[in-house]
Amino acid sequence: MKNIKTQRFYIEGMTCSACSLGIERSLKRKDFIYDIEVNLLSKTAKVSYEEGKTNLEEIFAIITKLGYSPSLDQLTQTQNQAKGLFEQFEKKFLSRKIKLILAIIFTLGTLYLSMIGMFFDAFIPSFLLHPKINGVLQLLFTLIVMHMGRMFYFRGFGSLLAGNPNMDTLIAIGTASAFLYSFYLVVNIFMGAQVNGLYFESVCMIIMFVLIGKSIEEKSKLKATDALKRLMSHTSKTAIKVENNKEIQISIDEISIDDVIKVLPGSHIPVDGIILEGEVNIDESMLSGEVLPVFKVSGHNVYSGTINTDRAFLMRASKSSKDSTLSQIIHLIQNAQDSKAPIARIADKVSGIFVPVVIMIAVLAGIFWWVYQEDFGFGLQIFVSVLVISCPCALGLATPMSIMIGSGRAAYGGIFFKNAKALENTQKVTTVVFDKTGTLSVGKPMVEKVLIFDDTLDKKEMIALASGVESGSEHLIAKSIIEYAKTEHIIPKNAKDFHTKAGFGISANIDGKIIKLGNEENFNFMAPLNLPNDEAIVVLVGEQGDNDRLLGAFILKDKLKPKVREYIAKLKNMDIRTILLSGDNSSSVQAIADEIGIDEAISRAKPDDKLEKIKSLKKEKEIVMMVGDGMNDAPALASADISLVMAKGSDVSVQVADIISFNNDIKSVVNAISLSGATIKNIKENLFWAFCYNVIFIPLACGVAYKAGILLNPMIASLAMSLSSLSVVLNAQRLRKFKFKDLK
Repeated sequence: MKNIKTQRFYIEGMTCSACSLGIERSLKRKDFIYDIEVNLLSKTAKVSYEEGKTNLEEIFAIITKLGYSPSLDQLTQTQNQAKGLFEQFEKKFLSRKIKLILAIIFTLGTLYLSMIGMFFDAFIPSFLLHPKINGVLQLLFTLIVMHMGRMFYFRGFGSLLAGNPNMDTLIAIGTASAFLYSFYLVVNIFMGAQVNGLYFESVCMIIMFVLIGKSIEEKSKLKATDALKRLMSHTSKTAIKVENNKEIQISIDEISIDDVIKVLPGSHIPVDGIILEGEVNIDESMLSGEVLPVFKVSGHNVYSGTINTDRAFLMRASKSSKDSTLSQIIHLIQNAQDSKAPIARIADKVSGIFVPVVIMIAVLAGIFWWVYQEDFGFGLQIFVSVLVISCPCALGLATPMSIMIGSGRAAYGGIFFKNAKALENTQKVTTVVFDKTGTLSVGKPMVEKVLIFDDTLDKKEMIALASGVESGSEHLIAKSIIEYAKTEHIIPKNAKDFHTKAGFGISANIDGKIIKLGNEENFNFMAPLNLPNDEAIVVLVGEQGDNDRLLGAFILKDKLKPKVREYIAKLKNMDIRTILLSGDNSSSVQAIADEIGIDEAISRAKPDDKLEKIKSLKKEKEIVMMVGDGMNDAPALASADISLVMAKGSDVSVQVADIISFNNDIKSVVNAISLSGATIKNIKENLFWAFCYNVIFIPLACGVAYKAGILLNPMIASLAMSLSSLSVVLNAQRLRKFKFKDLK
């Protein structure tokens, strides 16, 4: 049996989709590589390989030969980039910003020597107009600018030699050709020849525009990772452990399950846990997207990354830091942003052959015009223009930029897509199937009414008796009755000799009397006929003796979540069919369906019945989203085209769900579908403009409209190329303005 290991790491040096595709193609040729995905935007790769046949060091060696720098973490990468004294000097004194400033200054100097001297010789000292002095200064200035952009040459020619040409290759070949020809002309000047013009300004302008474009692009890429950085900022480094009445500061990695942790006001909760002492307001916006703090008391769950807003409290750790809710969320976002959406295959296929085809077109166009015009300089201009106008960057950025911002925006609303495929396919949903308990309803029965059947008791006495008996049970209904007593400020009666009868109820001794609670089957007398028979839960209270007597009843209901009806209506407005699948009886299920406006209701549905319904809908060519709680709906969730789990921290079912909703509200269904649609629309816009740009500008650079007086010179071509990438980047930024429905 194959032992497949999956590893995530970083790759520095990629500039366009041809880079990431080249790495993927090279590794996929190896029989020991099971799968490889490289993300240009986040500079990450996820590789699955067969242990025993290879290791990560060998994989890194393959990538290094291609001209890129792999590493397990970004810190190591930064250190690897400054090995020699020169590299260390440059890292300290020549930052990206300083390189850009120097490139701009010396490019302007080159333009001054070339263009000003050519058209406005009155604005330039006469000695600078001397051909030899002018030529040498332009040469020196251009060498400085080329040094500022030397990574284009190292990476460009390196990837060409490795058989994986990329955008850097186009820039490197184009500018190097123009530089070498200009250098040849300068040599001719010193040999006494008459030269009409040099092409150094084109070299400088191309490099300068590309550097400016890359600088803006990098800033936009960093903004695209805002959601992940925001979550990372919620990670605590240390925690206060309480042991033997002493407080010890420890690393969160040292926290073990059941450790007692003290959380100070204003600090992030380090790991998931349960409150032991104290009452506190917790800011859970990181988790749910809701800005209002949640009040919590002893026994309530708290989650890593959320914030203690007001006072110190003690908690018991229920998870380690690596298994905490925050770690799971960060992992979810990284997976979504690192993975590739199916729609990205279009750009991948084009990018895979784009650079070699462009080089061939540039060579043919350059030779044609050289021969046709009998002017090598003109042919070179065409050759350089075609190379620099061609931009695989726009194609490569079109999908990952939108996916990264879309998945990040989803996180702000408490929605987490498991991968890019889920983010793409959610907008195709035609039918949404809901589980009831914990999905449409709160999932916790609450006391709605107290009925008194014995005139010797009042309501307070009844609640005190019932809560006293239920104090001996851990049942969900028992907890609801006890919680109701607390809200009514009633102290439960002291009870003893508890006796539980599974499926029927519980009894206990209170002041010498046997008080029992439960359903009708737990009583040997006829219950009153006026009890509710709808979706309500009825808990009878009676006194057991020679003459059993019924004292009263508690009516509990699992209430629907707020605004469920409004969100079902929104789904209908989106032409999406809605179905309710529940294990409850038919009358209660139909009553809920009618109340909230669901199209179809199916009652008494066991897990197998739910699974069969999903399969049946898929046979009808419906694209099905199953919405459940991730616990007892696993088969149906796994079978659906898209599965969304309503989860609260520790209840996350990551293995089954495509989408996790931490705000526990069905508005996540509407928002997930809407955001998916907005993201895919944005990707299609990006791809459209990227394709159109290349279809229009490459022929123009080839000179097809030259006879009509239209020709793109290399400088304009480089500007247009940079703007094409920026248009894609800026269009993707519009996803930041996506508005969630009812997100406060």
